[in-house]
Amino acid sequence: MDTLANIRQAIQDDLSIGDESTLFSPTVIDRVINRAYRKAGSLYRWPQNEDAKKTSTQNGIEPYDYPSTWRPDSMWKLEVDDKQYGEDPDGSPLAFEDYLVWRRDTDNDNSTDKKWANQKRRFFIYPVPTTAGTNNISVWGVKNITTLSADADTTIFSYNMPEANESIVLEALAILKNKGEDQRSGQFASIEAKQILTVAWNKLKQENAKYEKNQPMFYIGDMFSNKRTTTKNNIGNF
Repeated sequence: MDTLANIRQAIQDDLSIGDESTLFSPTVIDRVINRAYRKAGSLYRWPQNEDAKKTSTQNGIEPYDYPSTWRPDSMWKLEVDDKQYGEDPDGSPLAFEDYLVWRRDTDNDNSTDKKWANQKRRFFIYPVPTTAGTNNISVWGVKNITTLSADADTTIFSYNMPEANESIVLEALAILKNKGEDQRSGQFASIEAKQILTVAWNKLKQENAKYEKNQPMFYIGDMFSNKRTTTKNNIGNF
């Protein structure tokens, strides 16, 4: 069950209807599938939605717009001319209010520190560019899902997390059953859909934990022996 046609067929099977249905036509079902897909795609920060784009510096311009399909405040990394901006060591941005405070400090007027910050659907960079570049800004963030329209269209979960497509079927059924006698069964279907997605997300977090940094970020002198530490097991590391 990977394509729009597969998902539509699964819904029709559960409703015991075909393309001839006047109440739930294929067009209506496809609209509902996309409503359910948007819910599933925005419930968590799925790695399948992570994206990278390029844009160009402009002379004297400090704020830049997000790519039009990206979620607000979702950018986490920025490079200009292949140089990492942000806080050491991972390039994380300043909180926007902290960035404004830093910029107002006249002691920083001639700073060469590379700073950046998010603000809703814009990002700010410092030092402010003094030349117009060509695709010399690289940004990483989270995009929205794309509407399914053709029968062969697939979701972000198809082939890699196919169980999540079952949640789309269940949520679509919940929307279709949201009136009349079937309303209660629709509510149960919606709850089950969220449970499937939550289980899938927790599995992802468990896998990602394997790659979290576990080495010390800094090495400091061993105060007891006056020797410089070189391993994380020596006294004084943190």
